[in-house]
Amino acid sequence: MRGSGSGPAYPSLPEGYDLCETLDIAGDSKVFKRIALCSLLAVAGMIVLGAFIEPKAPSVFSGGFAKGFFAVVLTIVGIAVYVFAHEWVHGIFIRFFTGQPAEYGFIRDVGVAYAKSRWFFARCAYIVIALAPVIVWGIILAVLMDDVPAEYFRCLYVIQIINFSGSAGDFYTVWRVTRMPKGVLIYDEGASMKFFAPVSFK
Repeated sequence: MRGSGSGPAYPSLPEGYDLCETLDIAGDSKVFKRIALCSLLAVAGMIVLGAFIEPKAPSVFSGGFAKGFFAVVLTIVGIAVYVFAHEWVHGIFIRFFTGQPAEYGFIRDVGVAYAKSRWFFARCAYIVIALAPVIVWGIILAVLMDDVPAEYFRCLYVIQIINFSGSAGDFYTVWRVTRMPKGVLIYDEGASMKFFAPVSFK
């Protein structure tokens, strides 16, 4: 039963837990720089990978300026839509584990969008929530790239690059979660997280 102490998410912190660590992605400059570096490395790696996957993909302007301009605009719009779609998938899985809708927001100072919940999540549930968007959209974009005309391959591939590089914060958070003690609960405030461990582990 959700929130009863036996499920993957709890509406309040169970007894016997204490705060063991915090992670502030937006406020901690060292953490933010690490994530930004990982994101840039992901971009570089995927650009190289793209050259091997579809080395002969024609330019979006191969069909003329008007068609190329349309493809560029479509890519920009696709990226904007993806940002919201990414958080929407987080929200779907938050609702799956809690039965409650997620809260959404955007931090303009650092350009970070987020989906959050006031519930406390067990490690496995939180990892699923964190990685769901990159997996779901990674598969969808891969299928679309295989079906669209060749000149639009690079447009979708740019969005796929954003999918993986933009998920650097999710990957980093999951890495931190896996290093936490067994039984840890995570309270996600959007751009910052609090980790609570059973007192017996401290």
